[in-house]
Amino acid sequence: MIIHVGIIDQDPVRLITPLLDEAVPVRKMVFIGTEVQREQYDRLASILTPRHIDVEFFVIPDIINITQIRDRIHQLAEQLKDTGCEIWFNASCGLRHRLLSAYEVFRSYHWPIYVIEPYSDEMCWLFPSDREQQQVQDRIQITDYLTIFGARCELSENPMPESLNAQLWELGQRWASSALELGPGLATLNYLATTCRKEQILHVELSEKQQGYKELGTLLADLEETGLATYNDGVLTFKHEEARRFANGEWLENLVHSTVRAIQNELPTIQDHSLGVQVYRKIGEREVRNELDVATIVNNKLHIIECKTKGMRDDGDDTLYKLESLRDLLGGLQARAMLVSFRPLRHHDLVRAQDLGLAIIGPDQLGDLQTHLYEWLKGAGGEAHIHNPA
Repeated sequence: MIIHVGIIDQDPVRLITPLLDEAVPVRKMVFIGTEVQREQYDRLASILTPRHIDVEFFVIPDIINITQIRDRIHQLAEQLKDTGCEIWFNASCGLRHRLLSAYEVFRSYHWPIYVIEPYSDEMCWLFPSDREQQQVQDRIQITDYLTIFGARCELSENPMPESLNAQLWELGQRWASSALELGPGLATLNYLATTCRKEQILHVELSEKQQGYKELGTLLADLEETGLATYNDGVLTFKHEEARRFANGEWLENLVHSTVRAIQNELPTIQDHSLGVQVYRKIGEREVRNELDVATIVNNKLHIIECKTKGMRDDGDDTLYKLESLRDLLGGLQARAMLVSFRPLRHHDLVRAQDLGLAIIGPDQLGDLQTHLYEWLKGAGGEAHIHNPA
């Protein structure tokens, strides 16, 4: 079997993904790093050890001294030579001076050297040059990915039966397709559901004015038809807390997640997805919690989708900066993020999103959500037998 070797850096995803590929032989992984990177090593080891892959941490000096780094890596090479195993060096990660020093040493032993190309996610051989490139299998899961970047997560359990899920997806599509017309009605429904949350009850009385809103009446009829609520004598009663949350804006998150699930049939590079991921990160002694409305891994890259049913007039910049920050903190250099907004966006917000490298789907595109999401997820690269969804 093969011993793989790689250098830890701030974005070590490509050290892990080839090891999870069932077509890539692996017995052991040796991570090269400095003493301060031991915590990173422990996180990487926690992913590989349960998969019965041996791991080892080989410490190099935390200095910019090429001679000392090269000598230390040469010691590692001599140890590896004595194992009798074939050695492969993964040159995808590592600070430049460490990577070039290691490359020089391993090349002198005539051991195979490869890199994982970021966009295509192919294993490309630097030596020997006659080996064919191969696509790395999409095996890493959301939990593993977040672990790499020092976060733990809780994935939501979806208690809704599949038949109701299908109903809610259809309902969400109907609302999204009429986003511009239903906007005021959905804003009122959101307000009513928020009132229930604040008062910790499941019923709310509509004012006389609210009872006359035509768009709101349409939405209430939809909720009754789906069995999520009843509306009698001006009183709206939600069936349960999940129904109240659905009316409070989760309908859009549910719609986006259901659409990602549907696209997976057309786009096999989608390898994992989840709705309402609770993410916890340690900052000093504190643990900070964030929620990812929809998270998915596509072609071994984390994708975060923020869904917003309220306007962004007051907190537009905050929403966008927070999304950019979470993308970078939780997903590294290859991660991607998108904002799906039910309310119209200001020109300022669109420009800012473009500057931050964030994708946007606005209310005028929601009617064709599946096509827009498909094109964005397809943009993660990778190899898949795909065709455009109908």
